Amino acid sequence: MPRPLNGSVVRLVAPGLAAAVVAGAGLAACSRGAAPATAQVAGAASSPSAAASPSPSHDHSAGTTTGVTTAGVSAATDAGPAAGCRLQALLAQHTVLAADMMRARVRRDPDFAQAAEAALTRNTQALSTLVGSLFGADAAAAFATKWSGHVTDLFDYAEARRAKDEAGLKRSREALVKAEEDLATFFAGASKGRLTEAAAVAGVKMHVDQLLAQADAYAAGDYTAAATAYSHGFEHAFELGGALARALLPAKDAAALGAPGWQLRVGMTQLLGEHVALVVAAMRAASGPTTTDFKAIGAALNRNTQGLSGAVGTLFGAPAAAKFQSLWADHVDALMTVTAGSARGDDAAQQEGRRRLRAFEPALANFLATATGSRISADALAHAYGQHDQMLLGEIDAYQAKDYTKAHDLGYQAYDEMFDVAGQLSHAIELTLGEKLPKGGSQTGGGGMAGVVGGR
Repeated sequence: MPRPLNGSVVRLVAPGLAAAVVAGAGLAACSRGAAPATAQVAGAASSPSAAASPSPSHDHSAGTTTGVTTAGVSAATDAGPAAGCRLQALLAQHTVLAADMMRARVRRDPDFAQAAEAALTRNTQALSTLVGSLFGADAAAAFATKWSGHVTDLFDYAEARRAKDEAGLKRSREALVKAEEDLATFFAGASKGRLTEAAAVAGVKMHVDQLLAQADAYAAGDYTAAATAYSHGFEHAFELGGALARALLPAKDAAALGAPGWQLRVGMTQLLGEHVALVVAAMRAASGPTTTDFKAIGAALNRNTQGLSGAVGTLFGAPAAAKFQSLWADHVDALMTVTAGSARGDDAAQQEGRRRLRAFEPALANFLATATGSRISADALAHAYGQHDQMLLGEIDAYQAKDYTKAHDLGYQAYDEMFDVAGQLSHAIELTLGEKLPKGGSQTGGGGMAGVVGGR
């Protein structure tokens, strides 16, 4: 049965737990081990290269049909406004990877924590590559050292929180204050006066505060607060990246980020990236020996679904939003059905979930192809979402088998591919709507704290 746009319910099924969480309306504003490997990153490292996705301003005729690529796009290939969008995506990804690492340390799960630390190193390398493309190798090396030190301080805080070491917590907080100041000085200097050091400090401080808050809440068993801080941390880091992009990019590129097409791309990148981060977290929470934190992270995932549906509604109207929401909610529900079935050894449930995913992929592809006047290929979209689902299922298979390195690699790829998909979808939507594309505000991802660094 189609779900109404307002007050919608997305069913998320975990082993022994049937959670029905009501989502909000509107577009989202959106044991002691070795130190993290990230601390050893001294400079920029290149990530695998691929062709950059079309920008929203790329010149295509109105009737052009484009395919959808799912290969991750290297930070080194991003230029112009795309570099700003990439910065936002990488900073938000850093936040969830850091939160995952801290939670693993708090719950004494060193194998998972080490895999999360390796993913953090990869993210730091990508951020450093991007900084290097803007400011050169020396700036990339300086940034990598400062950013890696910040990650090490978060690691130390989580270890102290696990051990209930008040002196260690105090030392870690003091180290993080110093790291905030060092990073703020770096960003303010690179901006050549467009970003004040005080504003940069406020932004980095809020990022750190939210990471500490989610770790504290998780350690205390307050999973609702932990999940809220987890999703809000992602959203704030994305918006912090936008503020930094406007200060660090060349003036022409920074101004271009404010255009409706680019605002649409940024908003879609945020929502689709957050979907991957939250669905991976929810699938992992549904796989453990207990599912005590599943309902809380499921509620955050439902809010993201509502945000995506709200965006579709703004672009294409309420009936389209209701249709999209029903399809997307079934998608999430099917992923959770497979996860729960796998966790309890229920082959029938797994097969049912996979059947529903196979039905979802062409259904969503046809919906989006129709909405964009066939400017994007339904077959290519179905293939892209099929790959997306297979990555997510492969990730949870690896997680349940305790192959945490593979799980993080697949989760990282699934997140990265959304950057490219968001670019190509937003481009097709821009061509379809033309002058009717919403300008500014939350409709195109420009609301919330997008214009504020460190708003508290």
